[in-house]
Amino acid sequence: MENFGLTNKPIMKSLHISLAVLFAAVLTLNVQAQEEGAKEMATYGVGVGISPFGPSVNFSHHLSAKTTIQVGVGAFSGDNPTDLEIGGATFSGTGETNWMGIFLNHRPFEDYDWIRFNVGIGIGGIEGTLTDVNDPTHSYAARYDNNPVGYVGIGVGSRPVKGVTVGFDIGGLHTSGADITATGTTVNAEVLEEIPNTLGYGRVLPNLQLSVGYGF
Repeated sequence: MENFGLTNKPIMKSLHISLAVLFAAVLTLNVQAQEEGAKEMATYGVGVGISPFGPSVNFSHHLSAKTTIQVGVGAFSGDNPTDLEIGGATFSGTGETNWMGIFLNHRPFEDYDWIRFNVGIGIGGIEGTLTDVNDPTHSYAARYDNNPVGYVGIGVGSRPVKGVTVGFDIGGLHTSGADITATGTTVNAEVLEEIPNTLGYGRVLPNLQLSVGYGF
């Protein structure tokens, strides 16, 4: 089983809290919408999303009440939200992504169309840098450039109906792993070994996405 860097306890705690709050909020919204009665089904949908891989623009085609094809395009460039402890050193980081993906959403339960299973493929690149906050000569680069990669997840919301929709997804981007290289003059073998087992730098990249859309 892939190690998501569970030794980074503050990050995992914040991730779990954020996940619980977002999931509860979206679940409540969609249960209320379900109780209000069925809305007219939409044929298409457009929307925006936000995830660790950056903001994205999405277009959906609802093939049926149960099945939706979605195309998304996204990008991001910026600093990591928190420093990481790796191999006994503290690293600040930056990340850059540029991607597009095609996804199949399936709703297996007719009476609960706000529950979705999501699979797809993505094409693009993900790059990251890690720099020791106490030694700028101690730095590393991580590059994901093997295409395509697969995505598997589960979501709530983003119903195939007309009007405003809200959705939340959790899943994993499955890759062949990053190419990790030392970019400074100081190299630590323990750090090189631990980077692939650190949250955000492993073979499976966790994803949380909040989406807002409009069906028509």
